[in-house]
Amino acid sequence: MTGLFMNVKKAVYLFLALLLPVFVFLFLRTFGKNEFAVKPLYSENFPSVSAGCTPVRKLPYILPDSIIKGYSKGSDSLSVVFFGAIKDEAANQFRRVQEELRNDGVAVFSVEDTVTNATIMRCFFFLKNPFDVVLFDTRGGIRGNYTSGNRDEIDRLLTEVTIIQKRY
Repeated sequence: MTGLFMNVKKAVYLFLALLLPVFVFLFLRTFGKNEFAVKPLYSENFPSVSAGCTPVRKLPYILPDSIIKGYSKGSDSLSVVFFGAIKDEAANQFRRVQEELRNDGVAVFSVEDTVTNATIMRCFFFLKNPFDVVLFDTRGGIRGNYTSGNRDEIDRLLTEVTIIQKRY
């Protein structure tokens, strides 16, 4: 009789152990919400400004309209700008970003290494070595800084674009 009682007790424990994850899953599915966000940079803290650049006096920091228009294509939701010479691994990553974001409405630019572009890179996008890629939206919020020659950084860029566009 005790053997039968022990088997029933084990069966009940096993049933409850298997049922608990189902209840947790159903609870989270019903009441949970998977929401990710990539907040714009410099919305709560002032950026460190390089020497010779105008300091930021207002938060959240918004790019000037002239910069947005110069480095975006019309009403695209996001823009990715690669600054400087693109060669070796950076060239591979640039092509990869172009290919993966081609149909997503994201403008991808490669900008020559000139004095004007270097000033814009330092004074408006606040990029310092090793960062040479920036992601920003049409409202002028900088969403991220990345290193073009680093595959992990470009993976992070592509993931953040996916999150911002809510395609997960």
